[in-house]
Amino acid sequence: MAAILQSTIRRTASALSSTTIKTPTRQILRSTALPATTTRGLTIYSRRSILTTKKQYQTLIQPQSQIRWSSGKPEKTVDPESLNFRQWGFEDIKSTLPADEPSPTHSPILIDVREPAELQASGIIPHALSIPLASQPDAMYLTPDEFETRFGFPKPSLDAGSDSQIVFYCKAGVRADAAARLAVQAGYDPERIGVYMGSWLDWVRNGGKVEIWDGDD
Repeated sequence: MAAILQSTIRRTASALSSTTIKTPTRQILRSTALPATTTRGLTIYSRRSILTTKKQYQTLIQPQSQIRWSSGKPEKTVDPESLNFRQWGFEDIKSTLPADEPSPTHSPILIDVREPAELQASGIIPHALSIPLASQPDAMYLTPDEFETRFGFPKPSLDAGSDSQIVFYCKAGVRADAAARLAVQAGYDPERIGVYMGSWLDWVRNGGKVEIWDGDD
């Protein structure tokens, strides 16, 4: 009799355990996706909202796999990562510097993508335009009006008929190459885009002229 009672107790305990510890997986996942809440003035964001924001930021700064563009020719589809932009050197840049003020219509349009603090510390290539990549990654996506309001000078033309070359440079070439790929993603013809791979370090090493940057251009 005692053996039968003990057996019954064990079966009952086992049944209760199996019904209380099994929580549906979907329910567990839902519990990790809570909306943002505010506690004592602090905003606490859910894991899902953080991942969504991260994904949106990565989409903004990383070139898409395929970009369509047209320069008066049949539309093409290109992969920005596979592009080989024209490489500009010290003499190429030096020989094309304008004698007057920097202009978004002069060819080539020389764009420095370093941050303002870097320009204040070291200077800038004469007549280059400042469009910092890290702090302004959406610059080339702005409308002409938005661009001019933010930077104080006209946006380089996106017109398919424009033949103005756009050359990016930074400190050592890495950010310049990234900026060039973003420009293509924003709709610029890759045949118009160039990169000064030696960038600022090469310019200074070769004794290029340096202009003090005051933040006005």
